[in-house]
Amino acid sequence: MSDLEIRSGGAIAVDTELLRAVAARLREFGIRLGEFADRARWVATDAAATATRFGIDLEARWLASGADRAAEQPAALAAALDGLAAAYELIELRAQHAAAAAAGDADAARAIESRMALLEQEYPDAARAADTAVRGWRSGGPIEMARQAAAATWWIPGMALPLAVGTGVLWGGVALAGFGRMSRAPVSPGAPAADAAATAPSTSVPGHRGGTRHPPTAPPATPPGAPTAPTTVRAVAPTPSSALASGPLTGLADAARRVPGAAEARVRVERYAMPGGGSQAAVYIAGTQTISGGSGDPFDMRSNLELYGGERSASLESVELALREAGVAPGEPVHVFGHSQGAMLASALAMEGTYDVQTLVTYGSPVEAAVPDSVLSVGIRHTDDPVAGLAGAGHAETVGAPGSFVAERVADPTGGVQDLTLAAHGIERYAETAAMVDASSDPRTAALRELWRDLGSAESVTVTEYAADRGGN
Repeated sequence: MSDLEIRSGGAIAVDTELLRAVAARLREFGIRLGEFADRARWVATDAAATATRFGIDLEARWLASGADRAAEQPAALAAALDGLAAAYELIELRAQHAAAAAAGDADAARAIESRMALLEQEYPDAARAADTAVRGWRSGGPIEMARQAAAATWWIPGMALPLAVGTGVLWGGVALAGFGRMSRAPVSPGAPAADAAATAPSTSVPGHRGGTRHPPTAPPATPPGAPTAPTTVRAVAPTPSSALASGPLTGLADAARRVPGAAEARVRVERYAMPGGGSQAAVYIAGTQTISGGSGDPFDMRSNLELYGGERSASLESVELALREAGVAPGEPVHVFGHSQGAMLASALAMEGTYDVQTLVTYGSPVEAAVPDSVLSVGIRHTDDPVAGLAGAGHAETVGAPGSFVAERVADPTGGVQDLTLAAHGIERYAETAAMVDASSDPRTAALRELWRDLGSAESVTVTEYAADRGGN
């Protein structure tokens, strides 16, 4: 039996309007029961007055009393659901208020504050329930990490318990501090913190399903003090295993197997020639390849830290160069898949808006991106993966298009010394979890199945893989 959990993500994985609709129907049911109780009392009164049938009045009174008691239950449940909906709406409104304040939209912020005040006045316990829900959601993740730390270090005398506690505190702090939430595209060091894409003029395209399209922007200026040697990419021959995956993409597990990194390649670009003209692209991005900082390979720890801190990196420049080299035009539909650092890079592409990113799939991402509500966002996570744990609890609100979800499980429930090698973070383990999602009948996977069918109709698929070099850095 699989322990795979598929959820809509965030602390609010429910539809508040649906909760209120259910509450309304429960109240209506309670009213009907009350009406039945009234009729039963009328029968009892009439039978007692006429004395025509002995015992009918007693039975009717018994039925009326039972109906009154039954009517109280749906009314109480409806009130509880209304309170729960108010708490979840408060969580949503808090996120919206923070976004409005960050954007400098004072009018929107005041309107949200008014709605929050009305909710808190009508439902005095809603704010406390919202706080409890968010705290529980943020603090739940570190438990598995702490258990795994203890299992991995049991053989070190006196160290298992301190390490377990320290691990839990560390990852719990990441969650509570709100780290790991990518709310804007990475910016160049020294650039304004505001997302440039938010202020750039955008174009609307009829029938457009992906994120907001923005006019292509010039490459960022070289920050002061940075080396002048540019980051470069070059096409490389695919490995034998990669060459086998040359047909249309068929699922999440298939996508995980196409993520490069085992050899020279760091970015894989597939161009799909669609029936009737037009093309789409699928992009697969490798994770961190070296723990050194500032190596010739831009997919190193330095790029990792820059991306996690909200800055642009040489690896992000590599991905953008690979897309241009492959002929992917700004505004072209793109589906991005990334593992680890590659997941951060994929998220950055979805946030930038240069390309029409329609699908974002991440494996073991250390961040969760607040992508537009037109981008299908799918996160594959292992609760015993320390790298995925750096995402904290992500965003309190759900992100992405309807049908977006997070699929999560414990990759290695037994735990042990192997956890010190970050086995739960490997792309092979994530491919196993992805296969479970592919086999799932969860209705949220329907949008992905539609994507596989769409790409499967392509007339041809062209594959190019790219290595990357940081230049003189």
